[in-house]
Amino acid sequence: METFGIIGFTFGVIAFTTAVTNTKKVKELEMRINDLENKE
Repeated sequence: METFGIIGFTFGVIAFTTAVTNTKKVKELEMRINDLENKE
């Protein structure tokens, strides 16, 4: 049971970090789109 808990914890950390990086990328893309729209 302990090994299963450790595996679940690691997957949770990986999922959390990927979610954080994805939200950062989305914000960067939104900023770039806004810049392109403002230039036109």
